[in-house]
Amino acid sequence: MNRLAEKAIKSPKIYIWTTAIITLVIIILVALPMLTEKFANILHPLTIDTDPESMLAYDAPVRVTHRAKKKEFGVFDLMAIGVVNKTHKNGVFNKKTLNKVYDLATYAKSLQWKDKNNKTEGVLGVELISPSNVDNIEQGGPGTVKFNWLMPKPPTTEAEALEVFRKIQKQPILKGSLSSSDGQALALYIPLSSKHVSYKISALLKKRIASYDDEDEFFITGLAVAQDTFAIEMFQQMAITTPLAMILIFGSLWFFFRNITLVISPMIIAIVSAIVTMGLLIVTGNAIHILSSMIPIFIMPIAVLDAIHILSDFYDRYPQFKDRKKAIQFVMSELAEPMLLTSVTTAIGFGALALIPLPPM
Repeated sequence: MNRLAEKAIKSPKIYIWTTAIITLVIIILVALPMLTEKFANILHPLTIDTDPESMLAYDAPVRVTHRAKKKEFGVFDLMAIGVVNKTHKNGVFNKKTLNKVYDLATYAKSLQWKDKNNKTEGVLGVELISPSNVDNIEQGGPGTVKFNWLMPKPPTTEAEALEVFRKIQKQPILKGSLSSSDGQALALYIPLSSKHVSYKISALLKKRIASYDDEDEFFITGLAVAQDTFAIEMFQQMAITTPLAMILIFGSLWFFFRNITLVISPMIIAIVSAIVTMGLLIVTGNAIHILSSMIPIFIMPIAVLDAIHILSDFYDRYPQFKDRKKAIQFVMSELAEPMLLTSVTTAIGFGALALIPLPPM
């Protein structure tokens, strides 16, 4: 370790340029498949996986069974919209609120688009459950059953709005699920092509809801929304907290050492460590998962630990030697072995995560 330190002291540019070149190569390997499709077929492009189910392997028995049962029973990921009105005497079953509900259901059915494989994504309109999209089943006469839409068009009078409520109360399958028994709340159930579109759909629906007045309360919920929202906003939080962590580390180092050169050096190590680690993760074909997005937060404090030991000791020893090289040689003779052992211990500790049968871990 001392010989390595001696070489670094004598030829620092070799180590600096080697580190810079390696970092630049990794950045290029990550960027090329994102910039042109020509390299996307050769190199691994950046892939972000926000699905919490990916904590387990795709072929894990529980995931295989889950997919098979959803297909067998025709189960879709659902988004639920709750509409509440506690101020009107008829609750949500008033002309104005039901017009909003009708408009929202119609708008939700239009939220479809084609993905890159020309497959339809978004809301599965034919499976949508709302007052305007469910059957009202009534006896039409002796030996006959009559099927009509529960709310074929927006009500124009309060009496028509109340009639919708009356019809729901007569349907055991709708009573208590499409509307509450007191008429103060109703729900729309919006089936999705996949849960990965739920965040986008919920954002579009929120914009539509924002255009209405405030007489009614709207709530968007569902497991698909919760998972997708958590995953996407987690990445957004990482994009915010990672620079904040850098600023915090920089501020702490500046507080202790008050020398810009001493402070920038460990910051460069931290940034390079984060770039190289995340870059290698991407170029080796690994998807960036919710857990993976936290890696820079862990790496940056760890990356500056040895630098802080060296700088702290150098800060104390330099006044004795009045020579940078001699001070560094003395510091490294003291710290090389303990820093090596603590670094190896940290590496083994994090390396143990490779034994956990969870892909992101």
